Order: sequence, then structure tokens, then C-alpha cells
Amino acid sequence: MHIFGEKTSLIYAIMASRENDTGDAFIRGINRQNIQHWKVMYRHYYAALCSYVSRMLDDMSDEVEDLVQDVFLAIWNSKRQFASQDELVNYLYRACYNNTLIYMRNNRIHHTILSNMEQPEAWDDSDELYALALQEELIRQLHFYVGQLPESQSRIIRLRLKGHTWNEIADIMHVSLNTVKTQKQRSYKFLSEHLSKISFVLFCMLMGGGDKI
Repeated sequence: MHIFGEKTSLIYAIMASRENDTGDAFIRGINRQNIQHWKVMYRHYYAALCSYVSRMLDDMSDEVEDLVQDVFLAIWNSKRQFASQDELVNYLYRACYNNTLIYMRNNRIHHTILSNMEQPEAWDDSDELYALALQEELIRQLHFYVGQLPESQSRIIRLRLKGHTWNEIADIMHVSLNTVKTQKQRSYKFLSEHLSKISFVLFCMLMGGGDKI
């Protein structure tokens, strides 16, 4: 079990739990070019989009941020209107994909990179795009908040996400199973208070429950 694996099916399982009222207010703010809502959008999606573009460019970091920032700037200048948060997310990922593809072609980046990329038709399904956005956001949040945990708790979470059982984690860390249980409970409490609701549900699913302690 690994957070960077294919988890789309898990993401689909909780997509119905989106908070529509909050999303509607957010989209109205984006459409009206409300600065505070734009700051929220930037803070919420920027890192995930950079991660996505980075994978396409094989981590050419200097270009990644420019390409993502160009997408935000284009939306602002065009005063584009979005009917829903889904539409916004779809547009962000599709625009980043297209910008990156154009950049790669214009700069003649090695053909093998282009040949291994998914074609634009693969992104026609809005659920796939939204699932990708959720996955990227979950990864971003996990990296940040797991890093805020005390070292022992952080290590337990990372070992579990790598697929180790609770007993194996206790052996690796040379502590009792009860100690692992206590540290796990404390880390879950912290993460439940800081991760978004959707991200925490996904996190629990990724952690699994086959060998509960």
C-alpha cells in the first residue's frame, strides 16, 4: 500500500461527500474575481497543479511554476465564468496539460517523454480529472501535515503507508504494540483536525484496517 499508487477507485468512493454549499459560494467568489477567494484557490490548487506538471516535465522545476502561473493569469484576464467547482478543477488540469504539451513541443523535449504521455482525449472524463485533483491534494496535505507530527508518530504513519503491519512497525521501531497504538491514536486525532474531511476519509482508507490494533 503506497500513497503514490493508483487510488482512483478509492477517490470515487467518497466523491459524493463534496460540500456543495461551500463550493457554490467559492465559485461565485472566483467568478466575481474576489481577491480572498482567489487566494484560497491559489493556496488550495497551486501545489497540486505544480506536482502534476512536474511529473509531465520530469521535474524541470524552473518551468513548472511558470506554466501553472500562466493558467491562473489566463483565467483572471479572460474573466472566465465557471458553473461549478468541478468545472473549475477540470479546466485547471486541462489547461495545465495543454500548456505543458505546447511547451514541450515548442522546446523539442525528447520524443520519448511525449510518446509516454497520455493524450488529451484521456482527460475528457470529468470524474477522472476531479479524482486526479483529489489525489494530488491528498498527497500535498499528507506530506505537509504528517511532517508536522512528532518524529515517532510521523514515522509510524510513513511506515504504515509503505505497507507495513502494526506488528512490523513495532518491531522496526523497537517499541511495544501498545506504544504504536497510542502514537497512532494521537496522530489520527491531529490529522483529523487538520486534513479536510475528504482527505481524512481517504487517509483512513489508505491506512487500511486489515490488522487493527
